[in-house]
Amino acid sequence: MEAAVECTHCRVVMTSWSAAGSLIRYYQCPFCTRTHSSHYGEVFRSQAGARVLDAPVRPAAPGLPSASAEDVRWARVRATAAKWFARLEAEDQRTPAPRALPSSSDDVPELDPADVVEVTPAPRRARRR
Repeated sequence: MEAAVECTHCRVVMTSWSAAGSLIRYYQCPFCTRTHSSHYGEVFRSQAGARVLDAPVRPAAPGLPSASAEDVRWARVRATAAKWFARLEAEDQRTPAPRALPSSSDDVPELDPADVVEVTPAPRRARRR
């Protein structure tokens, strides 16, 4: 059984995986999504982001918090949403701003005073009783 690794930021047990045939193991916090690699042992020795727990984690251990499947699923949803919002923000920065209206009076056509019509309110009628 492999050693359990705890996120020092969230105080939860990190999920782990490794590629087939690889000696390097990766650990990821289901809440803050920080990822650490077993290749860099100084992270675990100095407890900078992750620490190896002394005893292996038992799933039914009441004192040790562990991420549930629902927590892991929501962490993935939040990560996907963050990527989507970042992509939208990048698209907004690439899209040019709408053109402003012309500020010079040369572009505005002049009207003939004979074409101007004055609009006034209709006269009020006296009320019938």
